Amino acid sequence: MSEDQSSLKGASKAPLWVPHDSHKTNVAKFIEYVNEKHHLRIKTYHDLHRWSVESFKDFWRDAYIWLQVAGTGDGAVGPVLDGSQKLDIFPPPRFFPSERFNIAEMLLRRDDDNAVAIHFVREGIRGIERVTWGDLKERTRRVRGAMINSGVVAGDVVGAIISNSVDAMAIALATLSIGAVWSSSSCDLGVAGIVDRYSQVSLKLVFADDGYIYAGKKTNLQERIVDWSHQLGKGNDSLAGVVVIPYCGLESDLSRVYRGTSFEDFIGLEKGEELAFESLPFSHPAFILYSSGTGVAIKVKADMMLQNDMRKTDIVFQYTTTSWVMWILNFVSLSCAKSMLLYDGSPLYPTPTVLIDLARGVGCIPPSRSFDLDEWRDRHRWMLYAQNSLTLPVSTGKKDSSDCIIFPTVVGGSPILPVYAGEIQTKALGMAVDVLDATETKPLSIEATGGAGELVCTGPFPSQPLAFVGTEGQEKYRSSYFDRFGPRVWCQGDFIQRLVDTGGFLMLGRSDGVLNPSGIRFGSAEIYAVTETISDIADSICVGQKRPSDSDERVLLFVKMKPGTLLTLATKLKIKNAIRERYSPRHVPRFIFPVEDIPYTVNGKKCEINVKHIVSGRKAAVSGTVANPLSLKLYEEYQHLPTEHGPSSARTTKL
Repeated sequence: MSEDQSSLKGASKAPLWVPHDSHKTNVAKFIEYVNEKHHLRIKTYHDLHRWSVESFKDFWRDAYIWLQVAGTGDGAVGPVLDGSQKLDIFPPPRFFPSERFNIAEMLLRRDDDNAVAIHFVREGIRGIERVTWGDLKERTRRVRGAMINSGVVAGDVVGAIISNSVDAMAIALATLSIGAVWSSSSCDLGVAGIVDRYSQVSLKLVFADDGYIYAGKKTNLQERIVDWSHQLGKGNDSLAGVVVIPYCGLESDLSRVYRGTSFEDFIGLEKGEELAFESLPFSHPAFILYSSGTGVAIKVKADMMLQNDMRKTDIVFQYTTTSWVMWILNFVSLSCAKSMLLYDGSPLYPTPTVLIDLARGVGCIPPSRSFDLDEWRDRHRWMLYAQNSLTLPVSTGKKDSSDCIIFPTVVGGSPILPVYAGEIQTKALGMAVDVLDATETKPLSIEATGGAGELVCTGPFPSQPLAFVGTEGQEKYRSSYFDRFGPRVWCQGDFIQRLVDTGGFLMLGRSDGVLNPSGIRFGSAEIYAVTETISDIADSICVGQKRPSDSDERVLLFVKMKPGTLLTLATKLKIKNAIRERYSPRHVPRFIFPVEDIPYTVNGKKCEINVKHIVSGRKAAVSGTVANPLSLKLYEEYQHLPTEHGPSSARTTKL
């Protein structure tokens, strides 16, 4: 197969990397497979994407077989979609209605039990624990046996307030092997957040670490566990027990915990049961998530192997917590890679290089390579330097700046396309991606113009959430994604732009956080791309303000200065001039204010919508997932700024 150079034509900037040896990639081999099977002449990634959308049933059937989602077999796969359903995306279509499957079996389908499955490192503990596939299967078997003897059956919900650990992996695998549903949260989530989340579901069991270490600080969770366990137990007769896992030698009084038991006593309930896997419908629920969610199995495996070129010789590493959908995606990568590096602790302690040192320690980065953190802002160029042994997937997801974007589902990376700094390379296979005019109520594509608009998908895909939990879940599901353009257009809620010259995508922020002064729409990420270049600024948050008394929206930029520095008039001018030069006068914030703290969720996302509601005089419900909720009070005074009548203008911007 020839290199796919189509994205180079007409590009106004040089790529950081162009593909070599494309014929060795998974996607090239997949192209050979579909060409032979369907008598096609697909040559490039763009050809493949076009076919995967136009013939999406053939694509997903071929992916199901080629990726060995259900293991090796005779290749006979039933219908891709329930024939009784229309091609609406809502209600969500049921893919592979006649197939039986178990995701835990897919993840543990390895013959070499002596090979390493997980390299586990925990902050404060020296060395790397290497867990073999045989070890992981045995841990899963024991937990599964104890669960069965505790009454857990298919469809039950198992919760966990747990660290990113081997225990979490084994408990999740055991849960899924039975057909129960897994729902995890990180240890730093507060009592209110835990109760908010788990009171929505009928829990059968809850696992909880009794403490955690982060940035050198040990936190005992005994009192929190006592508090939330009794709150959850009050209204849930089905809660069979709370299993407390020893983390770092902390003492726990389990008699105070609602139906509390130690992990050791719980494991003692297993009676030698074999590791078996319940055969389940393909669309059987597996995970409940609270911040963002996606179906797994075939879609994630396709992303890992076809978009990210993950191979059975690779070690995969994703820094994450168990609260985030990234933990689920990392979990599923067990089925694609040789092994994974699992880390529990601060990514910057005891040194800012801890994660890179760990990657070196397990062979992700050759030991002979060195790096200079002074160049870390230019992440793509550093990754290019290390690319012979390290792959950085570039896809939709949380986006902090135009320098770095993380993990997949709608648009993503490809190993046979060139890489341009700050861009997502292309549309993901099987995804009918488009960019629609955000000012219209009916679908109007502006993708070809290079204009910024709503990221949508106009065809069914198997990674849609099955449902929203709760009595009003179906209506919430519909209103979240289909209110705007109807049941045949999935509206992702992201503001995006496709670049005409390279064909790549720029993620500009969440649609509900898009800035819109005088009808000029742009994303906060564009402002952050400037503030991150100014050395005195530690962090920033940019929101729109439009109160009932305002005739137009105006942009407010709040900056947290580094210790020992002040937001001076000169710094404000520097920020505004840099924004004006990089973008336009309309991008310049109306006001710039210093602030002591920036609110974040426990998953590390800026709470832009909370701040936007506060400064606009709207009541903002504070979720238990806000890591630093007191910081939100810092923004209340700004809802009383003087009212301006008529369109705001950057030409009259004052400091």
